[in-house]
Amino acid sequence: MALRLKRLRLRKNGPKRKRRLLSVRPVPTMITLGNLLCGFGAIVLAMRIHTPPTDLPPADCLYYAGLLIFVAMVFDALDGTVARWTNQTSRFGLEMDSLADVVTFGVAPAVIVKAAIDFFGAESFPGGPYPILDRYVWLMLAVYVACAALRLARYNVESGTSHSDFFFGMPSPGAAGCVASLMVMLMPVAKHLDHLKLAGGHGVVREKIPFLGALNHSEATTLLQIGLVILPFLMLCLGILMVSRVHYTHLGEKLLSGRRSFMNFLILLLAGVLIVMQHEIMLALAFNGYMLLGLVNEVRYQLFPSQRPKGWVASADEELHRLQEAQGAAPAVTDGAETSSAGTPDAPPASPAEPEANAHHAGD
Repeated sequence: MALRLKRLRLRKNGPKRKRRLLSVRPVPTMITLGNLLCGFGAIVLAMRIHTPPTDLPPADCLYYAGLLIFVAMVFDALDGTVARWTNQTSRFGLEMDSLADVVTFGVAPAVIVKAAIDFFGAESFPGGPYPILDRYVWLMLAVYVACAALRLARYNVESGTSHSDFFFGMPSPGAAGCVASLMVMLMPVAKHLDHLKLAGGHGVVREKIPFLGALNHSEATTLLQIGLVILPFLMLCLGILMVSRVHYTHLGEKLLSGRRSFMNFLILLLAGVLIVMQHEIMLALAFNGYMLLGLVNEVRYQLFPSQRPKGWVASADEELHRLQEAQGAAPAVTDGAETSSAGTPDAPPASPAEPEANAHHAGD
């Protein structure tokens, strides 16, 4: 009898059999792969800036690379919606979504900025070299990429306790959008400089951005110089914000979920029209405004706790503690092992929310 109990104990506490992936959810996975391939395409375009395709100016390589980041955001938002509609959420989707986001919203923006600095840095500063040493530029971009990976890994771990109204730290697609939108805005300036050189430095050139055609060579050069110097520091700040505990509003839940007033719909429609017609300016204003708004709200809520929205918590640990109290099943530790409320040791943890169930999170 004792030998039988020992065998049962060994079987129960022994190494668990590894689960093999027998199938995947095809529709959400293909959409997530679209996100990944957009990031890959952005990297390829950025690397082709020195040898651009036929009839494509170097500035347009980075311009379209930036636009591919926004196309990837559409795929990143769609995979969750499609998965819920088709009831195809899975743990595999969570891992796949994060791997795609690391490439598209982590690596690709850093490659685009590095290519822009290497190519336009010398041209934009005719009186001397680019003012920031290359090793410092590399370090700031490396911090951004590392923080994007850490932010996505943290999201996977905390996805079971994430709040539906806000994120802890800036979402990785939002950070990538800040960089890509500035690149989409700056590349027409670089192209405008080329037009002015062909026109002999004078004359009015019709450009995509309304005020750009009125800029002379000196003004356009100054604008491009400011943008190229700001970008590395911006990426360093965005990397820190991604791994911070700053609260950022979940815009998808706040603006699109549930029923909204007709005025709310008209405002969203107007914003969409403005973005389509003047995306070179509106995307930069929208994404960088979102970044600044999160910082302003964080300072306001820390200074004035009475103004905090419902459900606001200071950290993910506080959110987890609140969920455990609501469920009335806080885990107890017995002999070094977690025990559930039913008293069963080594009970499997609740599976975290899948990315397809949260893919409209803007790709954390």
